[in-house]
Amino acid sequence: MAKRRGLREATSPPEVDAELEMLLDRVMRIGPNPKLPIIIPYKPDPAWLWMRWRGTVLQSTWRPTVYILLLGVSFVAAIHRDQNTTWRFTAVPSHDHALVVQLKALEAMWGYMLSFATFVISFFTSQAYGFWLATKGNVRKIQGRLNDLGMLLATHAERDENGCYTPRARELLDVVARQVRLFHMLYWSVQVKPAKGDYYTSSLSLLLSDAAVAGLLRRGALTQSEADCLANPELPATQRHSAVIEWIMVRIISARREGVVLGDAGFEQVFLDKACLLRAVCATLPDDRDARMPLAYVHFVQILVDTLLVLAPFALYPRLGDLAVLLATMLTLFYRGFVDLSKSFLDPFGNDGSLGENFQVDTLLGETNAGSLRWAAAGAKLPFSEFEGLVTSRGRKK
Repeated sequence: MAKRRGLREATSPPEVDAELEMLLDRVMRIGPNPKLPIIIPYKPDPAWLWMRWRGTVLQSTWRPTVYILLLGVSFVAAIHRDQNTTWRFTAVPSHDHALVVQLKALEAMWGYMLSFATFVISFFTSQAYGFWLATKGNVRKIQGRLNDLGMLLATHAERDENGCYTPRARELLDVVARQVRLFHMLYWSVQVKPAKGDYYTSSLSLLLSDAAVAGLLRRGALTQSEADCLANPELPATQRHSAVIEWIMVRIISARREGVVLGDAGFEQVFLDKACLLRAVCATLPDDRDARMPLAYVHFVQILVDTLLVLAPFALYPRLGDLAVLLATMLTLFYRGFVDLSKSFLDPFGNDGSLGENFQVDTLLGETNAGSLRWAAAGAKLPFSEFEGLVTSRGRKK
């Protein structure tokens, strides 16, 4: 195996460099981008909802809806070209017509399929939405565990007689906050890939490249020694975030032994437990994604709904005549919309090309970047000296 080049030597074309610089600006942003909410928001106003296109089932189902419309129009036109057709457009067809008699049998079969498909698609959508909700919960748990680490460290950092952080405690807080941000951005670079629903042209997966690590080094997101560790050929690019969380754990253990972090073994255990919970939640996301739904189940639902919709113009014709085209088109919008909506729930980051219901990872990064600084800033000054003893709510010692 050829030896990987050092990060100092990583080069890329100018257009890639510009794209990379824009990506680094995004992932290092402090605070969420107001233009990118975590998901597409909505207003309960019916008129506002009717005017939406992006992120709705209309955007994802207009093509199959048009196909069914054209199929129905072609079928109706063919019937009216028949010399034996005695009824006018939009009129109920004659039940004595040979073709209509044959279609009535199809109508009965289609009715059974409609009931069955309605039950199946309802259950399928509820299961897919459950997966989406679980993913949302795990995404927030990752942020929560990172905030736990910051709060625990800020409240146990060494302070001077005035209740302010000592210089070495301040340095520790800054380093851990930086590594928390580094961990989070490297983790999400593994979980997402370029998708047509992305707001930006460059994907976070670009952070997996050595050029991106070199860019982070140049921006001060990591040190040279950290960059050298990440360049280790035995460490896959997709596991770089695992190394960062280990650095944080080892640093806290060492800091407690040196007295930079106050607290006994109980603090260390709680901190390490939070770190292990973070690792578990981070592993849950890809594990759940890989086993989100059996192929046979999704395949069955797709075939069932598509068959139902293709037969709709023919099965509805004996009862509705030419108006069957209109109803078949509406059924396509609703039933195929349910299928596409369910599949978008199963693809919450747009990796498989879904255009709606995607979580904006840039927003998650901005929120976590801000959270990494929040706890140290909140505890930088105390309204009392830590050596004053317990204080009552009125400000008097007990």
